[in-house]
Amino acid sequence: MYAPQAYGTALVLMLTSMICWGSWPNFLKKLPGWRLEYFYVDYTLGFLVTALVYGFTLGSGGTGEPGHLDQLLQAGQREATFAIVGGLIWNIGNILLLNAIMIAGLAVAFPIAAIPAIVLGIGASYWLQPVGNPLVLGTSAAILLVAAQATAAAYRRLGSASTQNRTRGIATALVSGLLIGFFPPFVTAAITGNAPLNAYTVSTLFMVGAFIATMIAMPILIRRPLIGDAGRLSGYLEGGVSRHVLGLLAGAVWCSGTVFNFISAGMVGIAISVGIGSGAPMVGALWGVFVWGEFAQGSSAARAYITAALLLYAAGVAAMAIAYTF
Repeated sequence: MYAPQAYGTALVLMLTSMICWGSWPNFLKKLPGWRLEYFYVDYTLGFLVTALVYGFTLGSGGTGEPGHLDQLLQAGQREATFAIVGGLIWNIGNILLLNAIMIAGLAVAFPIAAIPAIVLGIGASYWLQPVGNPLVLGTSAAILLVAAQATAAAYRRLGSASTQNRTRGIATALVSGLLIGFFPPFVTAAITGNAPLNAYTVSTLFMVGAFIATMIAMPILIRRPLIGDAGRLSGYLEGGVSRHVLGLLAGAVWCSGTVFNFISAGMVGIAISVGIGSGAPMVGALWGVFVWGEFAQGSSAARAYITAALLLYAAGVAAMAIAYTF
């Protein structure tokens, strides 16, 4: 089973995780007109399959070690439950966040969701697994929160905030942030219990929980969407091959980031690994600036805010990385 032996290697994995978490939405942007619910089914299948691939390759094959399937079968019931519930909670939160952005716009939904997601995710994880300097961790979390608000201010000045159903969008974003913030402590409990799970086992079980959430939520949202018109379950089968492939690739990219993050957490703790992963919006903003040209026609104020946000995210991630060695 592969695990990093030096902090430098773990840091590279965490930064790669951040890049993956900030990059997967690009696949959705390539699919205008394709229902989010249909995309999300493929996205879910992509991350479930990818988790299994990592488990049966990097997570298996060590001398005297059981294979990945045996590890799953031998997993402690309590720890396995924590991992599955963590995945289910995260995915419900992620689904609600995407819908909140569609309802109220990124400039409204993102900063509201970011506050509980960062504070709860880092704070509760550190309380369960106190690894790293708490003062530096708290400072880095505060910087990341300011960065989230600066990002929202930049998009607000692009006129991307919607006023339609604003109250519902705010409520949806708040609930999503709370749920996303609650998932790291469940993963922490799964890797620090009496029968701790390794990174590959916890990743696979986490994806199983997320898969369950998708299979429950998507049929409901297709028939009763939070925004837009109702659709048909059979519409998923009407998409071209390229649409499904892009969804699967999005899931594979996101899952790769998650596996790398959980691998690193074995050394640095979930609070730091997820904290560095919280710099993902910086990666998304870089895609928006340099690939999608989102700020090409924006005002000077919008460009100033997004520049400030990028610098703040970089500072927050750097501080989070220092927290382990400080």
